[in-house]
Amino acid sequence: MDLQAPARHSETVAPPEPPEPAARVRVRRERKRGPWRRFKHFVRRHKALSIIFVTALVLLAILIAWLLWLNHKLGDIERFPFEPGGDRPAAVGSAQNILLIGVDDPADQGGLFEDLSSGAWTPGKFRSDAIMVLHISGDRKSAQLVSIPRDSFVDVPDLGRTKINASFSDGGPEELAQVVESLSDLRIDHAVVIDFQHLADMTTAMGGIDVVQPEAVTDPRNGFTWEKGPLHLEGDLAVAYVRQRYGMPRGDFDRIQRQQNVLRAMLDKVASAGTLANPVRITSLVTELASFVAVDDSFTPSEMRSLAISARGIRPSNMRFVTVPVTGTPTIDGASVVTLDLDETADLFDAVETDRFEDWYQENSESIDELPPAGQVR
Repeated sequence: MDLQAPARHSETVAPPEPPEPAARVRVRRERKRGPWRRFKHFVRRHKALSIIFVTALVLLAILIAWLLWLNHKLGDIERFPFEPGGDRPAAVGSAQNILLIGVDDPADQGGLFEDLSSGAWTPGKFRSDAIMVLHISGDRKSAQLVSIPRDSFVDVPDLGRTKINASFSDGGPEELAQVVESLSDLRIDHAVVIDFQHLADMTTAMGGIDVVQPEAVTDPRNGFTWEKGPLHLEGDLAVAYVRQRYGMPRGDFDRIQRQQNVLRAMLDKVASAGTLANPVRITSLVTELASFVAVDDSFTPSEMRSLAISARGIRPSNMRFVTVPVTGTPTIDGASVVTLDLDETADLFDAVETDRFEDWYQENSESIDELPPAGQVR
């Protein structure tokens, strides 16, 4: 008897496969990025922002170069020695008093700025047709422009009592400043000489200035008639406008107001948004400025910039344009002169010096010779 049981049917179990070798994990090592690699990575990820940033940098570089160029051009302005003699008045506060001297060269001799900068002044060669004191208040919020008639009869060193413009003809800006300080008891901080011969180029660089003629006026010296209505003054026409005194009711006093009127129009044009926002026009103005004016050697480019920035809020609307009080226009020793009201003149300059001009003006507005509003200047 076969005692062995028959074998059960069972599933055949395959032997386990050997394990696969573990996958090799590659760990990428981070490379340290330097500033330049980080910058390139930023540029790739932010292309639009990078373009804007680079463009801004380029524009900034251009702006800096332009400002440096403008500063260089201010340095090109001719400068002359300036040490007025006599017992000089003390400075009061932080106000600035600038003597503006308009010079005509009827004989067209030339060489005005060269003579000034060399210090070798030739007596009798040039004459001052416009004498003005520009006072900028200590808070830089207002200003007054005070004209002194060129024929004012005053004391001049070494010449005695004579016309004030003889002091400039004899001794240049320093002697004229000495006389003005003696007359006004106002310390002159700076002097600016304006060459009327180059007024034509300056107005052209500005694109001209606009005034209004209230009535027709003919200049008998050349037969030219200024017609009633708007006038666009540019080039030689601007020079002819400020030179005329014959054929005008008040003669030299009307010419003074024309000079003031042109300065007011120029200031208004320069302060306008159309000029300040136009780099081409500003560049042209600064370029022409070097041929239009000469300044004293202490009026450095940095001081000019500082004063311009601090007084940038001043406009013709918050300025007064006046002429010193006079008593008459007699003939003395065969010459027609202007006699000043010395007491009233002293009061005027005292109000200017102490920044009380508006108070003084309110009390004397009826008697002061003030530049009329635009459109009323003959």
